Amino acid sequence: MGPSDMHPSACDAFFGCGYCSEAYPDEKQLSVHIKMQHEGQKYLSVPAPLPSREQRLLHQPSAAAISKDIPLSEVNRHCTPEDCWVALNGKVYDLSEFMDRHPGGPTTILSWAGKDASKLFNEIHKGVKKIDSYLRPEALLGNLGVDESLMSDEFWHTLREARIVEIREEIDRVLSQTSSTHKADSIQRLLQDKILDSGLKTKLQRLETQKRVALDSEEYDKAAGVKKEIEKLLAAQDVAHLHEVPLESKNLSGGIPLSEVARHNKPHDCWIAINRSVYDLTDFLMQHPEQRNSILAWAGRDASAMWDKIPGRFPSKQWMEFFMRPEAKMGEVGEEPEKDPVMEQLKQLHDELRRLEGPSKADIEAAKTSVKVPGKTDAPTLSEESRFPKLAQISAGKELPFFTRAEVAKHTSSEEPYMIIHNRVYNLKPLLGSHPGGDDILLSKAGTDCTKDFEVFEHSEKARVQRDRDLLVGQLVLAENTDWSADAQVSQVVGEEVSELMRYMKYKVTDVALLAVGWYVYKTLQNRKPLSQFTYSRALRHLHLIMAVGIFGAVGTAQAAANTEGQTRKQMLWWHKQSGLAMLVALILRVFFRLKSGIPPRFPGNPLVQMIETQSLRAFYLLALMLPMSGIANEYFLKWAPGSDRTGNAEDDKRNDRLAKQSVDAHKLLGKFLQYAWLPFHLGYTTLYHYSQGRGVVRKVSPFI
Repeated sequence: MGPSDMHPSACDAFFGCGYCSEAYPDEKQLSVHIKMQHEGQKYLSVPAPLPSREQRLLHQPSAAAISKDIPLSEVNRHCTPEDCWVALNGKVYDLSEFMDRHPGGPTTILSWAGKDASKLFNEIHKGVKKIDSYLRPEALLGNLGVDESLMSDEFWHTLREARIVEIREEIDRVLSQTSSTHKADSIQRLLQDKILDSGLKTKLQRLETQKRVALDSEEYDKAAGVKKEIEKLLAAQDVAHLHEVPLESKNLSGGIPLSEVARHNKPHDCWIAINRSVYDLTDFLMQHPEQRNSILAWAGRDASAMWDKIPGRFPSKQWMEFFMRPEAKMGEVGEEPEKDPVMEQLKQLHDELRRLEGPSKADIEAAKTSVKVPGKTDAPTLSEESRFPKLAQISAGKELPFFTRAEVAKHTSSEEPYMIIHNRVYNLKPLLGSHPGGDDILLSKAGTDCTKDFEVFEHSEKARVQRDRDLLVGQLVLAENTDWSADAQVSQVVGEEVSELMRYMKYKVTDVALLAVGWYVYKTLQNRKPLSQFTYSRALRHLHLIMAVGIFGAVGTAQAAANTEGQTRKQMLWWHKQSGLAMLVALILRVFFRLKSGIPPRFPGNPLVQMIETQSLRAFYLLALMLPMSGIANEYFLKWAPGSDRTGNAEDDKRNDRLAKQSVDAHKLLGKFLQYAWLPFHLGYTTLYHYSQGRGVVRKVSPFI
């Protein structure tokens, strides 16, 4: 016997007691009732309708099964577009269904998802009554806050988790009685499905984002186009079996049920029932924006209760006579189709389960990124296109899709790593394997806004043009953009607020540096007598000391840059580059003076050790040459080498990227050898060993003698 035989209609679908008016959805429950309440009587069941107490429970907000009050911590969890709770004046509302027809656009509501928006709401709407006329009754979930004298916030969540277990058991019990399965019948429910394929979910969320952007800008034609794209995606053969979302209106010849009208409740798809007739007011909304608010309040509903309440306004006889066109009438309101009570029960249980479980932790964390702005959020920063005009040519004429920060935050894998730079979204996959800084630094920042880090490294216009040409896949929704100001300084992109202490320390470091230079000049003037031709010249001695300081400065600034961020990192990199260039110039001068200088006799020692010392000095000259040259090569291939913008050959860009990466890899490898091999040997043996033997190693090279 199939489900249709067990439940011939919605009016006699439960097991009623043959001795009283009680009814139960399960035969075992009825059997227990008869044994306990009608002792000695045989099992006797009669068809019965859904008991009134069950009807009340099924239509209560899910949280009411735990408590009439909802803590703010629970509201905070529901912060995604498909599960959007907002607290207003002590009440909690689920605005997921309403946000698309919000007069101010959906993004305004989404920016307050999971929060208490009472202050802003009252400033704009002057009271909570206004929202009640727009929302369906089920949108009101309960009161905000729990009575701490009855239960704590933690205990509320304990009850929530216990109720989740109960619902799952109840779903399993109901499913055991039917061969049918429950599937999502709306896009909102489908996106909340925890077992939905991640690829399909990403595509749906991306289309929903495009729709919200269109609604924000009141481009209803574009929103209707996105709706058709969603329906096409859900109608695909490999997806259609996963859901029961209605994709087209059923045969309306027998009348239009209000459940069908309820599906058309958006500005780009607006049906309303008035006095037993159904009208499609979508085109009217586009032509008469001044009346959108009053009409959208009843989108997808029966507005007959408001008939002629305000003469001349929607909905009234005068309004209908003046505005309504005959072609807007879709038909008459029809009877509701019969529903399988078991499937209705499953639907209610699944809705309650979705509300109590809320979004996944990954979705919540991703949603939180939508309120994060990199760097200083209240300081304007310089527009990238105002500094690099060629960028405007790359994206001219392109219609880039919109992304939310939450969507970008989910793209962190090497298969599809996304990154936000200057309010635009980039897919980094083509860059993996060829980025001069290595793949690790890219993947560590995947899913985040990297404008701050991007500007630290001062990428050239050529690199930015290549980035936009090869990696650009979209842009952030306008509501989540960082405000770039053309009047700000470049340093503000990566700058942090400098404390008074840091500013004081900066001045003191400058003072110390000036004192050190003064002391150096003073000591130099004190020691000007000629030296023997059998020892190093004074000029060579000065260069030896200057290069020693420069080497430690270059190594120290490299280490500091690796362990800092923002403006500090940028400054350390700048000093590192200047130190390297200074060492290259000093090396050339040192070679020149070395050829003209006398050479002191070597310290006595083992011939093998003396050979190692000689090779160590030669290695130093090679390192001092190769380190700055590899850095210069990296800069050249990144910024100045001829690329496709000059030659027209895209292979030139790939070659430049490859050579830039090889250059910086060589620079890092040589730097590590200098820091961890050559310096310890040179200082640990050549200097400390000879000094410990009483030899004047310092006097041999000091300029102050």
